[in-house]
Amino acid sequence: MKRQSGNSAGMGGMKLNNLVGILIGISAGILVACGLCALITTVGIITRIAWRTKTVDRITIYENSMILGAVTAVFVYLSMPDFYINDVISAIILAITGLFTGVFVGCLAMSLTEALDASAILFRRIKFTGDTRYVLIAAALGKFVGNLVYFR
Repeated sequence: MKRQSGNSAGMGGMKLNNLVGILIGISAGILVACGLCALITTVGIITRIAWRTKTVDRITIYENSMILGAVTAVFVYLSMPDFYINDVISAIILAITGLFTGVFVGCLAMSLTEALDASAILFRRIKFTGDTRYVLIAAALGKFVGNLVYFR
């Protein structure tokens, strides 16, 4: 009876470990991308953009594009070591990515600003007569202290 070498059995196990690692990595990336999409939807960026551009009838296209972009970003990020083409094309890709990232951050800031406007409306409705900036500073300090305690 011939004995098999330890390498052949080890290679199959190693391939299985790599496959499981790849599946876990892709699944975690897609989960994070979906969480980001949920956050963006909760904050209301998509609806505000559609409302401001008067394209509310195309909101499904906005949402599908956001999900497609997030999932595509997962796969692009996973293939980054092999993504380099040459200096010029990489610079163009970097510029386009920077532009879209800047637009995203601007839209997020706009949505958060409008959310602060909503808190002003709430203060008016509950007939809050104090200075609202102290309430907002207290909320920010509370978040700061909470993060210090939680991540300590």
